[in-house]
Amino acid sequence: MRRSQVVLFTTLFFLLGVPAYAYGDPTGGSLLPFLFSMLAAIWAMFLIFASRIRRGVAGFMAKLRGSKPDEPVASEARDETIPS
Repeated sequence: MRRSQVVLFTTLFFLLGVPAYAYGDPTGGSLLPFLFSMLAAIWAMFLIFASRIRRGVAGFMAKLRGSKPDEPVASEARDETIPS
């Protein structure tokens, strides 16, 4: 999925899934289900993109340290034939 598709899906998910009340419930009766559904959506997005997030954070930390990883990442690794 492209980034624009993910943003569109997430926006529609939040806009269509949340009822529009004219007042705020002071007891939190409608607040907690709303917050839990948002937390579930954020957690699902994290689980879907967890490897990409980890790779990005690791790359950012490596840039801050000024070092490069010893082993190439899977996308940069070349296939080698095993001599028989």
